[in-house]
Amino acid sequence: MTITEVMNSEETLARWQTEEAAVRARLQTVPGVASPAQVEGRSGLQIFEAILAGELPLPPMVVTLGCVPVRIEPGRAVFQGRPGSRYYNPMGTVHGGWFATMLDTAMGCAVHSTLPPGKT
Repeated sequence: MTITEVMNSEETLARWQTEEAAVRARLQTVPGVASPAQVEGRSGLQIFEAILAGELPLPPMVVTLGCVPVRIEPGRAVFQGRPGSRYYNPMGTVHGGWFATMLDTAMGCAVHSTLPPGKT
């Protein structure tokens, strides 16, 4: 790795950490499930925008995974997370199930972001 690549990696990591901290500061601190009345009439994207704005609770699953949604756009969902040691396998690396669940979460949210009101 060259000095430039290391600096770019460090800059990218710093940018990601800053973005994640800004999102976490806006999110509701207690995870939960939005009531039907809270989501009625909202598209999938509008629901995610409300979560990211701190108007709706953060789903408990992202707390379990140790991640947050940092960006949701039509057909695109970006999550950031840090797996804790509770997700390590016997070899001391992160279990593939954590990665698979992160991918499933991002893909499901990307699809949901394209849905009109009343569809799930």
